[in-house]
Amino acid sequence: MLGLTLREEFQGRRLKGTAIELANENNTGATQVSAAEFLGITYPTADVVSAMEAIGPGHGQPVVLIGERGQGKSHLLAALYHGFTSPEVTAEWLKAWGIRLGQSKLGEIKLRPKTHVISESLHRQNHKFLWDLLFERHPNGAYIKGKWEAQGDKRTDIPGDKLLVELFKHTPTALVLDEFQTWYDGLTNTKQFPWRTWAFNFIQLLSEIAKEHPELLVLVVSVRNGETEAYQQVHRVNPRQVDFKGPNARRDRLRLLLHRLFDNRMNVQAPQIEAAIKAHVDEHLRLADVAPAEHQRIRTDFVEAWPFAPHLMLLLEDQVLVATQAQETRDLIRILADVFKSRNTSSPIITAADFRLDDDKSGIAALLDSVSNQHHANLREKAQRNLSAVLDAVKDPAQTVPHLADIVGALWLRSLAIKNAGAEPAELHVDITRAKAVDDNFFSAELSTIVENSFNIHQEGSRLVFREEENPQAKLIANARNDKLFGDTPDKLNDRLQLAREVRYVLGGAETVAKAFRVVVLGANWTAEPWAGVDETDLPAQWDDRIPLLVVPEPPDKVEARLGTWLKERLQTRRNAVRFLLPRDGGENLFYDRDLLVLARAVLLADKWKAQNPEFKKLHQKYERELRDILKRRFDRFAILATWNFQTPSQCTFHVEGHKEEGAKIPEKVDELVAKNLFVSEDFDALVLTAAQQNESVGKLLRELQEPRPGGEDCIPWLGEIAMKEKLVRICARGEIAINLRGMEYLQVRAGENEETAWKRMRGKLGTGKHLDETYVLLPQAVPHAEGVVPPQPPVVPPINGGTGQHPLNPQPPITGGEAGGDSTQPPISTPPGGSIFGNGPTTTVKQLSTAGATSALNLLGKVESWGITTGTQVQDVQLKVANLTGAQLNELLKKLPDGITYELMLNKEEK
Repeated sequence: MLGLTLREEFQGRRLKGTAIELANENNTGATQVSAAEFLGITYPTADVVSAMEAIGPGHGQPVVLIGERGQGKSHLLAALYHGFTSPEVTAEWLKAWGIRLGQSKLGEIKLRPKTHVISESLHRQNHKFLWDLLFERHPNGAYIKGKWEAQGDKRTDIPGDKLLVELFKHTPTALVLDEFQTWYDGLTNTKQFPWRTWAFNFIQLLSEIAKEHPELLVLVVSVRNGETEAYQQVHRVNPRQVDFKGPNARRDRLRLLLHRLFDNRMNVQAPQIEAAIKAHVDEHLRLADVAPAEHQRIRTDFVEAWPFAPHLMLLLEDQVLVATQAQETRDLIRILADVFKSRNTSSPIITAADFRLDDDKSGIAALLDSVSNQHHANLREKAQRNLSAVLDAVKDPAQTVPHLADIVGALWLRSLAIKNAGAEPAELHVDITRAKAVDDNFFSAELSTIVENSFNIHQEGSRLVFREEENPQAKLIANARNDKLFGDTPDKLNDRLQLAREVRYVLGGAETVAKAFRVVVLGANWTAEPWAGVDETDLPAQWDDRIPLLVVPEPPDKVEARLGTWLKERLQTRRNAVRFLLPRDGGENLFYDRDLLVLARAVLLADKWKAQNPEFKKLHQKYERELRDILKRRFDRFAILATWNFQTPSQCTFHVEGHKEEGAKIPEKVDELVAKNLFVSEDFDALVLTAAQQNESVGKLLRELQEPRPGGEDCIPWLGEIAMKEKLVRICARGEIAINLRGMEYLQVRAGENEETAWKRMRGKLGTGKHLDETYVLLPQAVPHAEGVVPPQPPVVPPINGGTGQHPLNPQPPITGGEAGGDSTQPPISTPPGGSIFGNGPTTTVKQLSTAGATSALNLLGKVESWGITTGTQVQDVQLKVANLTGAQLNELLKKLPDGITYELMLNKEEK
């Protein structure tokens, strides 16, 4: 750093105390070393010069130094001490600085001849009364003390002014009292021990003697402020005040610090400094939006403060040291020395960013030694944890957040301030700028990454600030970005499962609400392991009659080839029933999209932590809403199978359509588009008529519809069981087919009945489950009804397999034999022509049917069904023969007989 070197006393691994002690037991105090040695580390500030002038010959004012700890009062008192005891050396020192600074008046300051000095730091409490100090240290003190004590009853509480004048006439004296206020405030003042009153009166005597007899006594004291009782008596004689608040006080103090720290700071020329820090200063002027008229003044300030940035010095002096109450050896000089030793040698300037939390040699140790507030120590620990959290959460931190330690260190230091704690982003940007400017966009991204992964950084307006309390939102996001917390092992949180759960909710709604669609989100590796991570209830083996809507996590590269192959390899049944929901082209895999994963993790963690803090409940709602808003617009198209090719599945074709809906409206919209645009009614009608020719069950027909049609035929889109059954009944209502409802009822158009009337009568009569396997599709036929026999006209069936259309024969339900070897069939009995009471009506044939032997009730039901007896069939002379039964069984049987019909009962009763 331009050859700048620290003084030898600061170059050791452990710094000595830098607070000025007037005297100590080791004889290393400021008044115990040589004048040349002490003045060699002293810069002639305006306050030093003013005080030197005030103690010169002919001046009759006491000198009072007013200022809080750390402003240089003790150092100035020590300089005055050497001005009294070594006037020749002090004069040479002033003259040399006058030449160096171009201020010839410094060499013209008149100093007193060598004067006896009594100096004491009163806070050490080595003397009970001030006069004890005088009597002990003054050459004629013992004599005056004896003379005072010899007054007997006439002796006053404190030595009188005549005795004191006599004392100082013997040897003119300079009385230098440091920490006068601290000592005075500690005195008791009771009726028995009125020591403060005595001290008050005694200092008044000394002040008056110093004013009236300046050739005999010079009084110099230091106090923390001018509003205390300790200062009042000195103030009455119009003392010379040095309050370290002059127009040049800050600049002088800075120069004093730099001179105190470095051997050769004055030897480094301004042009060299300007060239070295140009990039930093230029960025400061730009980012702080400094007016052009102020540029030169700001550049001068930077040169004056070098190697430290002036904004760092302001921060330390005005905010941090006040907040931490630095005192004694815990002062600014030590902090600056520590941070200078740890700085990067290539860095042209030292800023708040050099207080790095990851380096114990960066000045942090010295600063923490100055911290008397446990809160600030805790804040450092929090900041260090945040630093580690960012490192854990960010991949490749050296590239993503190269200024991480600098930014966190600068923000932590600025957060110690009393007023305007924390920092604007622009201030942090300046702090990390060294020899080269940092790109604005890169810095913004880097800072955003740090804030998002730290849980103690709070946003207050536009400022960022470290707080001891955790920022719930920052903590949540920081943990959500930590990949080490998430995975598919039992000890970690499953973020992908949560993301799939959110997708399923967005598209299908709450799982507790019955829906017509089953939304299944395929796994991340959907082509090889599609069911990995999928709930057991959503596996194909558990599918019910809901339409499966399979969510593909990424846009397939070749939709038809990829989906066709997937259907063959990953799904064994219901291949024609599924619908694929596809994401927008160009997107990445749902489960590898980091932004979505972080949001899903935030939802998962907030839900887990909401019992601890109500803020997490709000955050849960916030991030859940954000995630769902993104997901509901992610899937913009669907695909269903068009033609199937089992041998070469890559040649399958699909209908791929956009739906223009979002979220939970997508499944219904897809269903609407499939039914409206892709479902061909003629194909479905032809398939149903073919099934009717073969007397197939409805259950078989519906199962076949859920599988692809072979031979390259166009697949008929599956609309769901309910919709398909309704379409089947609609065909029946048009009179094209009849339906045998488990042998209990025939659905068929009646004479003179239109389609709509028939539809209303038939709809909803098809059963579900196993009942559908017992329900048959038939071609229309003469079926007896209560109002007569309806002879329907059989429809013309479209050509089948290239044949010609024809009227098929009416198939009859199969008739099977009974358990005892078949049925006993009697010859049909015909009524004679004209048998109707209303004239020539249709001839009625009566056929006798019976079982061959006794059988079970279940077999009897099957037999009745096989005979073609339905709910509307008229039967006569029904005889039910039971070989043996109990009275209870007989009563139960009689209770189940229908009302409105008369019965005869004959039985053989066993008598005992």
